[in-house]
Amino acid sequence: MILVTGASGFVGRHVVRDLAADGTRVRAMVRTARGAAMLEGVECELVRGDVTDPASLRAAARGMRTIVHLVAIVEGSPATFERVMAAGTGNLVEAARESGVRRIVLMSALGAGPGATVPFFRAKWAAEQAVASSGVDHAVLRPSFVFGTDGGALPRFLRIARLAPVTPVIGPGTQRVQPIWIDDLARAVRLAVDAEGSGPPVELGGPEAVTWSELWRRIKLALGTRRPVLHVPFWLARGPAALFERMPPALLTRDQLRMLEGPDNVVTDGGASLRRLGLGDLVGLDEQLRHAAASQPR
Repeated sequence: MILVTGASGFVGRHVVRDLAADGTRVRAMVRTARGAAMLEGVECELVRGDVTDPASLRAAARGMRTIVHLVAIVEGSPATFERVMAAGTGNLVEAARESGVRRIVLMSALGAGPGATVPFFRAKWAAEQAVASSGVDHAVLRPSFVFGTDGGALPRFLRIARLAPVTPVIGPGTQRVQPIWIDDLARAVRLAVDAEGSGPPVELGGPEAVTWSELWRRIKLALGTRRPVLHVPFWLARGPAALFERMPPALLTRDQLRMLEGPDNVVTDGGASLRRLGLGDLVGLDEQLRHAAASQPR
């Protein structure tokens, strides 16, 4: 049986459905009744738990063979990132050891590393280190942006492109991203669950790396819109971001600006680790955008 943490999130819902559809027995850990409702109709065992509550983790991990750890936050103070993502993963590792878990699959992110300064990436790196030093067989997945129709950043991008009088591109738009479709990411998790042993992180991206300017152009093409582009300098965006991050759900935070300013969010190994995992036939970017555009209200 497999425990999935963060099961009610965007990625978690797809991972639980994919594993369950493949015949795997899944215990889905959620924090609230609302989270449980997100998995209505999915063949899984629901359990309440919180990574900041070690006792709940021990109860959730009891009897598990594998843990898929998906818990993450995208906004908050540095202390909150540390408590939920870094220390929370440490709590999970202790629960896994105590319960005799044989394998941990951790969802990290491209951008995580020892020199990370953005709290999100720094916490992901700390989570990786906790898992790597656990003594438990493990796999670490580092995706670029994850696109889908029912969560993540893409629905917000589509609304902006469809409704805003201009398309705001922050910065010069030359930084590159390599979006991966949610179903492909769920397949990657399933492959990592079935693999054996431990290895270096697996970098996950879709078939194409594009600049932000090109991504916005293709989004508008998929929607059939012709909104003009307005480039917003990073320095000019910092003031509004400081305001937006105080009004949840935050439209933009200063940490996210730093992510946009940083290195390209693309795989660095030419897809070698992705191929070693056995993940092929990835959904192309234009097809991703067509799927998402078709799901939008008219």
